[in-house]
Amino acid sequence: MPKLTFLKTQQAFEVPHGASFLEFCQTHDAPHEFGCTVGSCGTCVLVFDSGPENVNPVSSEELETIEMCTDVKGARLGCQLRILGDIAIKPL
Repeated sequence: MPKLTFLKTQQAFEVPHGASFLEFCQTHDAPHEFGCTVGSCGTCVLVFDSGPENVNPVSSEELETIEMCTDVKGARLGCQLRILGDIAIKPL
């Protein structure tokens, strides 16, 4: 199973392949903030320390929201992620 690491708290979890980052965080009280949960507010924007290739590709809608929130290269919206392999993340 893929490993999800929260760098801010150094917590690590094993998650099912293809799991929704949002749903996992909600059901496990994981340390990440969410707002609208549909990809339009940018509250859950994050960056990867490792594993950006281990999530689903960015959609055009997600990219629009990211571009309004930050200019940090590789930033993603947590509410839009599916975990496909090991990742280590931190909020922006």
